[in-house]
Amino acid sequence: MGRVSRRGSAGLLVGLLSLTAALSGCGSDSADGPVTLRFVWWGNEDRAKVTRAAVDAFQERHPDIKVETEYSGYDAYFQKLSTQVAGGAGPDLLQLDRATVGEYAGRNVLADLGEHVGKDLKLDKIPADLLAGGKVDGKQYAVAGGATTQMLIFDPTHFQAAGVTVPTAPGEKWTWAEFAEAMAKVGAAGQVSGTTDFGWAIDWFEVWLHQHGKSLYTPDGKLGFTSDELAGYWQMIGGMRAGRGVSPAEVTTKMDGSVQNSGIVTKQAASEIGYDSAVTGYFGAFGPNLKLAPLPSDVAESGMAAMPPVSFAVSQRSKNKAAAVKLLDFLLNDPDAGKLLGASRGVPPNEEVRAQVCASADAGSKAVCDYEVAQADKIGPAFGAWPTGSSAIKRDFQRTYDDVIFNRVGVADAAKRVVQDAEQSLGS
Repeated sequence: MGRVSRRGSAGLLVGLLSLTAALSGCGSDSADGPVTLRFVWWGNEDRAKVTRAAVDAFQERHPDIKVETEYSGYDAYFQKLSTQVAGGAGPDLLQLDRATVGEYAGRNVLADLGEHVGKDLKLDKIPADLLAGGKVDGKQYAVAGGATTQMLIFDPTHFQAAGVTVPTAPGEKWTWAEFAEAMAKVGAAGQVSGTTDFGWAIDWFEVWLHQHGKSLYTPDGKLGFTSDELAGYWQMIGGMRAGRGVSPAEVTTKMDGSVQNSGIVTKQAASEIGYDSAVTGYFGAFGPNLKLAPLPSDVAESGMAAMPPVSFAVSQRSKNKAAAVKLLDFLLNDPDAGKLLGASRGVPPNEEVRAQVCASADAGSKAVCDYEVAQADKIGPAFGAWPTGSSAIKRDFQRTYDDVIFNRVGVADAAKRVVQDAEQSLGS
């Protein structure tokens, strides 16, 4: 969840994983002797650099295990992964998100980690809420690779120039009306919008729903919101767009969730809603002067939660499951791995490793640790796993919002379309 993709490959994913379900088998496990693992993830160069460093440290400890690594952008990652898995050439250890854990587990792509838990895979230092995100039908198919929460990242230069004070200190908060007024002032004072339009990402709508006592999905995997609720949310953002509070359509349509293409990094917006697991990437692409603030809310419920930004899983067809689990355990629980990875996937999921990392963190990792301490009273438990079909819903939500901001369809009709398509996608 360190990033939020605009255009997923849900159709390809479902089709190829359906084929995979027919092909998947238990696979053999060659734990003895030298083995070679493939470990893949998505992310930016910052994440790749520290992940490779952690893998190198693992290989020094385990010279009998060679690890080949690959990474790419989100959409390209899942297109390639889906094809490889369907063809029987998938990786041993892979990175997933909330929209894909259920998809892959439901089609027998992932190994049940239950037999390893408490033995060669220690999960006792990872909060139960984070672990729940990797469970499907009560089985642990994936484990959170970190912990993240929602944030507003902003360039203080623009806010100071507009005379706007952003609530960043512990206990400080703001309402949606105050947020909209602040963004309008920033947009009116300079050459950039107040914030990147956040209506395209279903993740931020999920926050808004929780603030209103609702959820994106019900516990039994049904849709948890109505078209009227989505229309109200999009109308609120539309009001901000009219006053340059949020980015114009021609800027918003280019957003793909990557740091390098974000509105703030491309200097088209003064701020952006995101996950704090992306902060090290923002610092690398923009510079260390960015600040973090909580999301606005009109009620006591902030809607912010301790979420798994990404999850790691072992392929059901891996011939080296024992070695893959050993690498997974190292990434999760080893203090040296934690120090190397820092906050590249949010703060470490292991609470003991997290405390050690945050105690000596600097730059982007320190910013994340400090933010989570300052906003601890606002960060609630994880929302829970998304059901099968959610990757298609995520894609359709983003695509429909493009139609809204370019005035190709009215807000009310667009919201009805999202709900109708979502109801068809769930359980598919």
